[in-house]
Amino acid sequence: MRRRLRQIIAIFIHEERGSQMLEFILVFPLVWLLIVFSFDQFSILYNKQKALAAAYAAGRIAAVQPNYGLAVYHARERGEAELRDGVGVADQAIRIEIKGGGWKKGNHILSEATLSFYLLASGEKVELTESYYMMIENAEE
Repeated sequence: MRRRLRQIIAIFIHEERGSQMLEFILVFPLVWLLIVFSFDQFSILYNKQKALAAAYAAGRIAAVQPNYGLAVYHARERGEAELRDGVGVADQAIRIEIKGGGWKKGNHILSEATLSFYLLASGEKVELTESYYMMIENAEE
């Protein structure tokens, strides 16, 4: 009986049929996790760069406007156009804030871009905020 059992075990150990399928079943989930993790990291880095570009574009267009109303309007238009190019964008916002007094040439503005999106792997919501600080260049006296 034991000898027969050893023969059966030896046949299964030395048999190579199905080994590729078994390797695929064991390795594929790891490769898939690596791919999904890489995509999540790419999404975070790309959207972070898009938020920074939107903050810069909004601040730059706002800094050359003659008054605060036009600055806010054009900053939102330009910044939101940049944020729409992000990966999987859920929410977006552009904010302009005057630093150090009113809308006068030489004062500064803070342009802030906020972008939120969902990760593919975990489904968790990520929110990124980038800001840019610029001097007002073309304010009316």
